Amino acid sequence: MSSKLLQELSTMTNKCNSPSPDGISSSNANHGSALMQQHRKELVGFLGMSLEAICQTKSLDEVESIVLKVVEHSTDPVETTILIAQVSRLAEFIEIIPCSLSTIETGCGVESSVSQMTKDMKARLVHRKRKLSCLKEELSRLGDEGMKLEVKIQQLSARKAELIGKRNLIVVELEKANEEASKELEDFTKQCDEDKLKIDGRLKAKERVAQSNASWKLFKENLGW
Repeated sequence: MSSKLLQELSTMTNKCNSPSPDGISSSNANHGSALMQQHRKELVGFLGMSLEAICQTKSLDEVESIVLKVVEHSTDPVETTILIAQVSRLAEFIEIIPCSLSTIETGCGVESSVSQMTKDMKARLVHRKRKLSCLKEELSRLGDEGMKLEVKIQQLSARKAELIGKRNLIVVELEKANEEASKELEDFTKQCDEDKLKIDGRLKAKERVAQSNASWKLFKENLGW
């Protein structure tokens, strides 16, 4: 595109620098001068704008057309040289600026989206951090409570073992006491049986003695002594 514009500008420059044929009227020259001033004014107006603004008004092609017209009618070699040198840049602008603006717009949208995502992520991270802090506190509390319960369990286990030991001793003592009581009862029963026999023997002996005394007395009476 730039090569085509440069070729066209070169042709226009040659025409502008070639001698004017006889017969051109002064009115045409004046008209051309007025038109040239109008083109220059329009170009100055565009030069006061940014490329973004020119692109947004879709005027890049119009700027290119004005530059070509100024080059075509310019009689100033310096002005012509400068304009020709900028034509390739203008063609580059026409190709780059719309695409770049589209990329910027897309990037702004992405940046806005990323910014919102970042805010949301920060909010979620703050919430997550608070939740983790609460969970850590709860975990610590449960751990402390578990340790206290473990100490109590150990104490209760020790107390239980102590009670079981005492119970076992009491069971042994109880069995021993039962054995001793059974032995004493057996001995007592045996002694009672023996004492009963002795009492019964005593009673029978007294009875026999009494009977013997009675018989002995009767024997004396029978003798008449």
